[in-house]
Amino acid sequence: MVVTRGGPRPEGSALGVDIGGTNIKWVHRAGTAVLARGTLPTPAAGPAQVAATIAEMADARTVEAIGVALPGHLAPDLRSTTTVPNIDGDWQGFPLADTLEHATAKPVLLMNDARAFASAELALGSARGHTDVVFMTMGTGIGGAIALDGRVLRGPGDRIGEIGHMTADPGGDPCGCGARGCLETVAGGRALAALWSRSLASRGTGNQGRSLTPEDLVRAARSGDATARGILGSVGMVVGTVLGSVLAQLGLSTVVVGGGVAPAFDMMRPAVESALRDRRSLIGPVTLLAAELGPYAGATGAALHTTAQPLAVPSTSQLSVN
Repeated sequence: MVVTRGGPRPEGSALGVDIGGTNIKWVHRAGTAVLARGTLPTPAAGPAQVAATIAEMADARTVEAIGVALPGHLAPDLRSTTTVPNIDGDWQGFPLADTLEHATAKPVLLMNDARAFASAELALGSARGHTDVVFMTMGTGIGGAIALDGRVLRGPGDRIGEIGHMTADPGGDPCGCGARGCLETVAGGRALAALWSRSLASRGTGNQGRSLTPEDLVRAARSGDATARGILGSVGMVVGTVLGSVLAQLGLSTVVVGGGVAPAFDMMRPAVESALRDRRSLIGPVTLLAAELGPYAGATGAALHTTAQPLAVPSTSQLSVN
């Protein structure tokens, strides 16, 4: 686990947690101060073990509330999970907020990880000063969010902005959401690693006994490998085409891109910009911004979410989980 620490722990602090398909990132904040942050592997045993891990983190520090971001959808009451495509285990109907409140006696708020990322970037990052923005996160999968009039849209079940599950390749690879050919099956981290693995296998070089990552593809492209550059260029055209459709639908012109696989976007950018230029007569010029807050943006947004609305500390009667 990677941890950084600093300063005392004043009252009113919150723990923000970002559950990813590979890692859990967390931030302990009080007001504008970051008191500690870290990362650890996401448990593979399912949602109960993930909840237990978060409870242990909360118990280890003085916090008054917990915000949790995760890559999926929530029930309409925003208290339990429904569809979580890229994390192991049965998340359908899992009462994550109630489970954590029972374990910690702290109020818990859940949100989608892309909306958490967008909230942080809008308040503290590259989207400051902008009111109407499309956000795209590139990680194990691809997430999205929309801000209008300075506010990130969420809606019932926190489902607004799912760019990663827009169809990019009809009849393409199966997606964890149940559909085929979603954008994240083409441009998500797992998809990029698989494309590079297949490319190396076709050359007869293989992966030398280890699992390949999107970073391997990006390194090869930066070193001048023509095939790696071609892969990222082709994927970039798909990303640009989908973004162009999103911007055409919404009438927006600013895009913020971040997430753990965002370095791949740097190599895709010329192709993305080319695809967006093809739509220029309709959508106008587009501003593409790199996220500023790094890998802890989602956890930061989750922590900020705990102060965005009144929180009621759960009573003893509310802490029983059937």
